[in-house]
Amino acid sequence: MRICSPHCGIDPESTSGGETYERELLRHLAARGAVLDIMLARHQRHPESVPNWVIHRLPIGRGLRWPVAMALLPPLIRRLYARTPFDLLRVHSLRFIGPAALIARRRYRLPVPIVAHHHHLDPSRLNAVIERRVIDGVERLVTVSEFSRRQLVEALGVDPDRIEVVPNGIDERFAPGTGEPVRRRHGLGAAPVVLSLGGLKPRKNLPVLLDAWRQVARARPDARLLVAGTGPLEATLRRRAESLGLGARVVFAGRIAEADKVAYYNAADLFVSPSSLEGFGFTVGEAMSCGLPVVVSDRGALPELVAHGAGGFVCPHGDAGELSRRMLELLGDAELRGRLGHFNRARVDRDFRWDRASRRVLDIYEDVVAEHKRGLRASR
Repeated sequence: MRICSPHCGIDPESTSGGETYERELLRHLAARGAVLDIMLARHQRHPESVPNWVIHRLPIGRGLRWPVAMALLPPLIRRLYARTPFDLLRVHSLRFIGPAALIARRRYRLPVPIVAHHHHLDPSRLNAVIERRVIDGVERLVTVSEFSRRQLVEALGVDPDRIEVVPNGIDERFAPGTGEPVRRRHGLGAAPVVLSLGGLKPRKNLPVLLDAWRQVARARPDARLLVAGTGPLEATLRRRAESLGLGARVVFAGRIAEADKVAYYNAADLFVSPSSLEGFGFTVGEAMSCGLPVVVSDRGALPELVAHGAGGFVCPHGDAGELSRRMLELLGDAELRGRLGHFNRARVDRDFRWDRASRRVLDIYEDVVAEHKRGLRASR
């Protein structure tokens, strides 16, 4: 199968969950024999020497906003199809790529089906204008969680039968191991460590984590909160930690290279995510794969990923008291941490690996292409 996939980005060092999803899914689809024609802006980075990837550079720099994509992409998609016909047109973003894909097919009468992928809806008045129209125009929609499907049904009135749920995969390199280099780097010694890793942005809800950590620090002054990542709220969070009197009890690690992430998970005793919205929750899944117990909020898809009481604890959103109580419970019980972490590792192996996800996605693509060809034959 040959697949055309216009893209905003698949950077090897991206901190975006959506971009990580795209990079890894496309890599694993290619490993299954699919040929990917990936359309990418000139200066966008991508993993090198991936078999079955063909990179086609767009005549723009780094940005690809949806109004630009609507004007730029359709003739380029047509030109690519004329040179090397593909079987499927793939949309990685309903807003950024979806309108351009539909325009290309309609304007140039391309005889190919379109499959769109989706993660979650951010609040926007345009959702009903753009996202809903794209969903109505494509043959199939793939999303990453029951939460994401439910959100589309409730917010946009989408028929749930048109949505396929395929949970994300977690790379097998996320495995238990040593975290000593990270502990040395940040002067953590033998201290109990709770890790938060991800973008420092509003929906991650990190102010409530700092409020909860103030309560943890009173009971366990030896414990350290390791905040790994960067983002627009970094300076604000640093000031908040100081104003709460947390000082050295919170360590801000800054941006973490993709190659170093496994060591950060393994430097921790448990992982915490009080996020307000996750379409899946990559960092939580990665921590689980490394054998960590996790404490998360009850928002978005996190309750689907975390088995409350078996692999960690799901806390009411914004409840700093419950968040701190659960962190203290885990910090005080090594046997409990080990049992929950072991459960998480097995759960990821069973349900959330890329081999499983890519096989299911490719099955959907093949089904859509076969159905489309039957429709073309019937119309002749």
